[in-house]
Amino acid sequence: MNRWTVVAAGMLLASGGTAWAGEVNTTIVNADRYLSVQVGGLQQNYRETNNGTVPDKEQGFIPRIGVEYSLLGLERPFRFVLGASYASGNTYYKGGLQNGTPYDTNTGNHILDAHVGLGYAFGFGSFALTPGIEYGEHSWERNINHGTSSGYQERYGNQYMAATLEGQFALSQSTVLSLSGAYGTTLNPTMTNNLYPGLTYYLGTKPWARVGLKLDYAAYSNLHMGVQLSYTRFAYGVSSLYPVGNNLGTYEPNSETRQTAFDLSLSYNF
Repeated sequence: MNRWTVVAAGMLLASGGTAWAGEVNTTIVNADRYLSVQVGGLQQNYRETNNGTVPDKEQGFIPRIGVEYSLLGLERPFRFVLGASYASGNTYYKGGLQNGTPYDTNTGNHILDAHVGLGYAFGFGSFALTPGIEYGEHSWERNINHGTSSGYQERYGNQYMAATLEGQFALSQSTVLSLSGAYGTTLNPTMTNNLYPGLTYYLGTKPWARVGLKLDYAAYSNLHMGVQLSYTRFAYGVSSLYPVGNNLGTYEPNSETRQTAFDLSLSYNF
């Protein structure tokens, strides 16, 4: 099943009629039908490992914006979610040059993420449990400045597929607390750079995981405000060795990314 089939199936299943008297709490239903915008930031922590050493790493806080659409069906409690976010800013790079000379600098970052998910909600009074699946795409462009205007540029990318589980509590008629988790694997991870144009490093697939916490408050009937915190961790495996001439070779080592995100959201709920 490709990504567009997932999107089409989700929209079909989640669109329901006008009167559903299911088991999911009404406050939770209202909280899960929205179009929202988010403003916040991303704490980026990245490091590469090679034979027990850390040749380079970087970390820093990057401003982020996002949008998300969520629809919980009225006749059948299928939940469809579609969202995207963009983060741009500088992080601190600590590493070294190829000759072993230590090198510290700032790195420019552009991070784009998108995801689509489908689940089914089970209601238990003021509590709802929603298992599901999620597919996503991740792109990270970084520019490590080596004293030139353009710098050394890399672009990492991958997709991921994960099983998801979300528990939601209606704390009152206007407030919903959500705790979620997801676990899966990266798919098709790659890296390219401007040092060897045309060369694509094919990286190894590794586990992908995320936990999240969200508080939704209905300020008015159709206007909700929220705050959410999430932690995502994923990794890439070492690439093959690629020849680049003069009996030289290049490869990309193992790496790990840890991201902590904080967002404030404003949504129109329907």
